[in-house]
Amino acid sequence: MMISDKEKSSRKRCRGGFGCLPGTDHCGDTTLDGQLSQSVQVDLVPLVDAFYLISGRSKFSDAAENSERQIPTIDKRRVRIVRPYPYRFGTFAKARWIGRTVLDVYLTEFGSYPKSYYESAIEAGRILVSGKRVQCQYKIQGGDELSHTVHRHEPAVALSEFRETKYPSEQSPVDIVYEDESILVVDKPSTLPIHPCGAYHYNSLIEILSHWKPQSYGPGNLHTVYRLDRLTSGVVLLAKNACLARSLGNCLAERDGCEKIYLARVKGRFPLNISRRKSSQDIDNDEIENESSDSWEFQCHASKMNDAIPAPCVHGNFSESSAKHWKGGIRVSLISSCIKSRNDNKIDNDNKVDIESCAALGYWVTDQRGFVSTKETLIHQTFSMSASEILSLATKKGLTPDKDVSMNSNDGRSIYWLNFACPCRVLSHKNGVCEAGDFSHLAKESDRRGIKPAQTSFTLLSYDASTDTSIVLVKPVTGRTHQIRVHLQQLGHPIANDHCYGGELWYGDEDSKSACIKSREWLDKLDNANAIPLNTLRGTTNSAGEHVEQTQLALVPAMATLSDIPASDAEISQIDANRPRKDGESIINFIEKTCVWCARSRGISVVDSNVGEQKEQTETAVFRRTLMEYFVRSQGIWLHALQYSLKKKDSNGKEEILSFQSKLPSWSCCHV
Repeated sequence: MMISDKEKSSRKRCRGGFGCLPGTDHCGDTTLDGQLSQSVQVDLVPLVDAFYLISGRSKFSDAAENSERQIPTIDKRRVRIVRPYPYRFGTFAKARWIGRTVLDVYLTEFGSYPKSYYESAIEAGRILVSGKRVQCQYKIQGGDELSHTVHRHEPAVALSEFRETKYPSEQSPVDIVYEDESILVVDKPSTLPIHPCGAYHYNSLIEILSHWKPQSYGPGNLHTVYRLDRLTSGVVLLAKNACLARSLGNCLAERDGCEKIYLARVKGRFPLNISRRKSSQDIDNDEIENESSDSWEFQCHASKMNDAIPAPCVHGNFSESSAKHWKGGIRVSLISSCIKSRNDNKIDNDNKVDIESCAALGYWVTDQRGFVSTKETLIHQTFSMSASEILSLATKKGLTPDKDVSMNSNDGRSIYWLNFACPCRVLSHKNGVCEAGDFSHLAKESDRRGIKPAQTSFTLLSYDASTDTSIVLVKPVTGRTHQIRVHLQQLGHPIANDHCYGGELWYGDEDSKSACIKSREWLDKLDNANAIPLNTLRGTTNSAGEHVEQTQLALVPAMATLSDIPASDAEISQIDANRPRKDGESIINFIEKTCVWCARSRGISVVDSNVGEQKEQTETAVFRRTLMEYFVRSQGIWLHALQYSLKKKDSNGKEEILSFQSKLPSWSCCHV
């Protein structure tokens, strides 16, 4: 399949940056644009066929056995591979870059290549500043835009399951949950980012939909309302006009009539591990136990327990008005900046003041009406109701608990919720890692500024003793980055296969684990085959002056993938990636022949082949390696956005509730 060039690139992306296929935007060296303008090719591979295809093309006879046992039998998705293409990365100068050299910025802020490459790329004009060539020591100024032309490789992603249709073009890349003239709701597969980001561009939800139906879903026709993590699956709502997107986005931001319901599969019998948890700063120290579980538990001491008691927390913050009813919990001081308004009601950005507030860390249990209960009731509810009954009752209304009914069913049964307040912060913006806890280990005021209050509610659907996992229903009250994942980690029940936050990458999935091991072995063989004799680069002797036997210098770093591990100086040197463009050499051939990622895929054996032979071998090698790397990465975590409910005003200004629910994910079907 082919993807046509876009007419324009997006130059208003929040978080900074833009990108384009050279030839489709005014940025950069326009004299080369005509040679770079081209279409992008896409391959769709059934996941179950992936190893068969690779086995037939591999130069290692034992690289992949023709056995379907290596493919998870429950996973019927397709893998989408975008073939490499010339691309011009661009970004506007950030405030922290001003006054720094262009070489320093690329080396420290991006870092996909070594210093030697960036030096030559700047000198050769691959890296430009505001469309012009500059020296390595050029100091960046405000308003500059930086661009870098590369041969772009994207990781593979999964699409929805293949279904037989009369016309192949009607086969949807993702499952459509609902669509009308103003809204499109899809069930996003895990591994698929919503927006172009990082290593992903055409392999993103927005771009895939645009490619599938360009007239309906093309550039400017779909607007995101919220985002899901790349490894999270589930309901994604896309508005078909910017006004509706802003309105629904404000509903989410202001928590006005909005409810989000997720499914998660976690370690252990929820919520019994709370008493065995450790604090975030002691998470790797088995000898240091956190305070007793009572320090986290909010205990109600109201005189009447048959009334709905105000919650001890509101959106993760301590509620002073309800403090008289509760004891326990931990107070976590927060520091945030507030911009004062001047007398003329205009914002004065130079007059900021620090405001101290108090977030809460603790849990309490209530029924669907808000009546106080104990955590044991969460387990007991699974004795009197099936998982499907609990799920049906919890998602029936589409909005928060109905306090006007005496119980949720005619026989007096109720759903119980464990409400957990625990502040969060982004630990590393570059690596996308977050943490939650009391943050008592952070003494500096500057380190505490990023801490934000957060609150999530959980209820138990089922427990499976054979795998020691629980299926829980989750309602995030606030919307912090990775909030559900870090809250479950803090409660001692991490998402079972979320290796970033306390889980295991291939938890209980021996098929995927076997596929990962086989793929990693194949990649290691390829990378080791790329090693060259160390003595061909320089002579070596030992301390006695004796000649040393030839050893191998690994060109490719250990455990390398095309997008995660930066290129090494040895790789750059071996393929002569620093060389200038030759007279008469097309920009396409120049970029492809000096692409370190192509060389990493094909090995060094075909570097000196003729152009046609090298191109064919490179395409086969890149296809094969991209598939293999798909199997060594996480293929998604057991977290699924099941239902979203939001308020919307109709044409007459009357409010209505929009509620959209996806089908259950495969990993939960045998338990719900």
